[in-house]
Amino acid sequence: MPDLPDDTDEPAAGAVPHPHRAIRSFVVRAGRMTTAQERAWRELWPRFGIETGDTPLELATLFGREAPRTLEIGFGNGESLVTLAQAHPDRDYLGVEVHRPGVGHLMLRAEELGLTNVRAICRDAV
Repeated sequence: MPDLPDDTDEPAAGAVPHPHRAIRSFVVRAGRMTTAQERAWRELWPRFGIETGDTPLELATLFGREAPRTLEIGFGNGESLVTLAQAHPDRDYLGVEVHRPGVGHLMLRAEELGLTNVRAICRDAV
């Protein structure tokens, strides 16, 4: 039976150490934005979008309340995120996605459904 790793950072006796690899993440990919998605960026980003910087986010301020929160990294076009947010209005949902058309789609759906518990960050989660 092979040696299984334990909770230490030390390799098991006789095990070959594995070099640490840098985190590989998705990169911004090109995509065509629809007219509606472009409108979402202009008009809805101030409501649903979060600009990030060097300081920690004040989520209670961004959502306007204290509530349990869910983070989804790589939400694609946001359909699963808005479905969850609609089904659980007592929770807040924060999505991180690099694909601008997908973020635009999320904001359009959140507006269409009248959601107040969804926010988006458009950047690499790393």
